[in-house]
This record gives sequence, structure tokens and C-alpha cells, in this order.
Amino acid sequence: MTDMRFQEYSTLREELLQAKRYVFERPLLIVALGVGGLTTLEVEDSAAAALVLAGLILFNFWFTANRLMSAARIVAYIQLQLEEGEADSWAGWESSLRFYRKWLKLDPAGAKAKIDEAMDKDAVPDAMMHYPPIYYLHIALMAAAAFGALAVTAVAPSLVNVVCSVGVLALAVPFSSACNRYRPAMVSALIERNRVIWGHVFEYMRRNNERGTALDGHAAQQRHAAGGASRRR
Repeated sequence: MTDMRFQEYSTLREELLQAKRYVFERPLLIVALGVGGLTTLEVEDSAAAALVLAGLILFNFWFTANRLMSAARIVAYIQLQLEEGEADSWAGWESSLRFYRKWLKLDPAGAKAKIDEAMDKDAVPDAMMHYPPIYYLHIALMAAAAFGALAVTAVAPSLVNVVCSVGVLALAVPFSSACNRYRPAMVSALIERNRVIWGHVFEYMRRNNERGTALDGHAAQQRHAAGGASRRR
């Protein structure tokens, strides 16, 4: 492995460690915040605290899913390009990621069909086994926030509590949609799915480089021919 490839490998591994740290630490921070709010606030103010908690849970769930998708993309890239790939085919993470996005946007429906067809479900790793507990913890926290807001509103009905309860239920709608989209079964297959995508992307990059080389050769021939014609005149 060349120095630049090793440096990229180290940088990406460090990014993976940071992502795991965020994924584990943030839910615990939200739990601590929720417990602290319950023990320090008056009952009348608990509905407002539940609304804040629900907003944090929704944001953190989206953030967690994004981090896991990014981590799966990095792991698959490391496996195929830095650990198994040849040095001659290496173009760097940022350049490869650019082609990754381009390939997915060329034909989204066709790309999905190719990915689903090439997916080896027997090869799905256990690397995301930590996700289900985090997933269900978010669901439990959102359920607790909704139940708490409704219970406080029932005990101490007021305009503020009613508005906060409605707000919590409104946040629960996109949260439910996100939970359905980022189910553990889907997330567990992310690394293998990204291995398939990167395989197509690297082939796309190779063909793109070949076309570029051919165009450069054709342009050089035209310049040479133009130069020869100019000298004859």
C-alpha cells in the first residue's frame, strides 16, 4: 500500500470510529437529558420538555441513519479498493465518491435493479449488530415522550400542554416513517449493498478513463494532422 493510500486508509478508519462514537453516545445523552428534565421540572412543564425531547429523538435518529449509511459506504470502499484493489486503479476517496453519486443518478431505476440482482444476502455481515438496540431505544424514547405529553395534558390541561402534545404527535409521524425506512433488516445489508454499488462504480470509472484516453489520443492525432497541413502550406 502506497503512502497516500495508507494515509487515506487511516483517515477513513478514524472517520468510522468517530461515527460509531456518535451513534452510541448521542442516544445516551438524550436519555440523560430526559431523566434530568423529569426530575427537575414541574409537572405542568413536562409537556414542553417532552416536545423538546421528541424533536431531539427525531433529529438524532436521522443523524444515526445517515452516519450508518456513510459508514457502510466507507467500509465497502476500504474492502474493495484499499484492501483488495490494485494500486493502479486507485483514484482517491473524493474522486471515487463523485463517480459513486454520478452512477446512482445516471439511471436510478436501473441501478436499483442491478444492485438487487447482484446482492448476496448470505454474505451480509454482522457489522451492524449494534444498530437494533439503538433503533428500539429511539422508538421507546419517542413512545415515552408521546405518552408523557398526553398524560401531563390529561392531568393538567392547558393551552400550552395541548399545543405541546399535538407537536409531539406531529413529530411522531415523520419519525414513524423514518423507522419504517431504516429498519434493522435494511441497515444490516448496507455494507454488502455498497460493495455491489462500488463494484459498478469502479467499472464505470474504468470505462470513463478509457473514453478519456481515447479522446485524448484522437485530439492529439487531429493536432498532429493540422500541424502537418500547416507546414505543407
